[in-house]
Amino acid sequence: MENEGRDGTTRRVIVDLLVTNALLLTMDADRRIVQDGAIAVSGRDLVAVGETEEVLASYDATRTIDAGGAVVHPGFVECHTHVTFHLARGAFGDTMSFHDVEPRFFVPFLNALDDEAEHAAAQLACLEMVGNGTTCFLEAGTAHSPDAVATAAEGIGMRGLVADPWLWDATGNEDGYNALPLDRGPASLERALSLVGNELRRNRDDTALVRGHVAIQGMGSASEELERAAKAAADEGHTILNQHQSYYQVDAATDDARWGRHPLVHLEEIGVLDDNCVFAHMNILRDDEVEPIVRSGMSIAWCPGASMMWGVGGAFHGRHCELYHRGVNIALGSDSSNWGVRFDLGLQGYLAILTAREKTQTRAALVAEDALAMATINGAKAVGLADRIGSLEPGKRADFVVRANDVPEAFPLTDPISQLVYSARADSVRTVVIDGRVVLDDRKPTKLDPPTVFRDVEDARKRVFDRMGYRFERDAPRTRPVAQTARGGS
Repeated sequence: MENEGRDGTTRRVIVDLLVTNALLLTMDADRRIVQDGAIAVSGRDLVAVGETEEVLASYDATRTIDAGGAVVHPGFVECHTHVTFHLARGAFGDTMSFHDVEPRFFVPFLNALDDEAEHAAAQLACLEMVGNGTTCFLEAGTAHSPDAVATAAEGIGMRGLVADPWLWDATGNEDGYNALPLDRGPASLERALSLVGNELRRNRDDTALVRGHVAIQGMGSASEELERAAKAAADEGHTILNQHQSYYQVDAATDDARWGRHPLVHLEEIGVLDDNCVFAHMNILRDDEVEPIVRSGMSIAWCPGASMMWGVGGAFHGRHCELYHRGVNIALGSDSSNWGVRFDLGLQGYLAILTAREKTQTRAALVAEDALAMATINGAKAVGLADRIGSLEPGKRADFVVRANDVPEAFPLTDPISQLVYSARADSVRTVVIDGRVVLDDRKPTKLDPPTVFRDVEDARKRVFDRMGYRFERDAPRTRPVAQTARGGS
């Protein structure tokens, strides 16, 4: 791309897209904020990020978006999600316990899913994520059909990473956490070893929107041999190893009993913990597990809403804030539609700040910029794509969000980062660009028809529930407050 003509004069380069008059939150190494900024996009890449006047002096575009002074920020990176579970949102009521939901609902539901239902659920999840400002997601290896997820993501134009389905092999401990009895994802070391790393084939195309990574289920469900094999596959494929870990007391205790030591200590000892690991949850950590985590350089996908929804105590026991201040890369995740309920990383960042301050009783425990970093550049690092996404810098992919400036919470714009993290809601997302393509334009998807997606989702939900023999019934209404009941009062 040349700016100089044959006569030596400077000529303006024609690019595909210009965003002008923007308040840019770059999230680059200097955390640069450009008050009247512009972005130039050529193909899938950012080619200029700077003052509007300077960018317009060098570039013209086939399309220009005037941000009107609104905030523009890097797209959010969702680091722990189950996109094929969306058909189950709200389906098993509001009071079923964590221990009851798996045998009574969750296992039958997962066994009833087919590829068509997973595709419909993933479309809905992607539609929701893009509408909330998320441009990339990490699927947790819980889709029976990774192809169905990839097709759904590509259909809306979203970036994502998928993994081999349901890799686990530990069963038999009735008092602990084990692999679930899934028809399409049986617990088997032979099966897991035959599949691990297969989805990395997607990475042969360096321009692919949907890439592969290595994921095992973790949380007491993987043998030492499977852990080692997954780590070796991730290393060989130059990608990340992703797993659930230490979500709640039962799975942490399961690992304690299996290894005879705390799980993060054991995983360091066998050579699994490393800087290409991203473990989800990590709510239950003991003192001797902190240093192995810090030494490893690993990432953690913190899902505060998923812990709070089920009352597992992550807000009290979690050490995410402490680890963050020790230099651990903390990113964010929404989990699944019945663990986190909504796929909104802005909400997760907000909850992260509130729970950290409540636990430490210190207002400075986490601040707005910390949450924004967790949702953007930290997330990009966690999924192994920090060289491509997570900040607004020339040479990176054009993944960004243009916020609205016609909503009450956008004013007054005193501190743009505080305004974004504390005040802005998902409905302030106006335009979303992924890989240089506008996928949400003035709040409307450009590649999918939402009513069609909603119809497909309802059809799939009915088909799956019929296959399960399940009919939703609301929890019985309460006759008195729980707090009074707990005290024995009337």
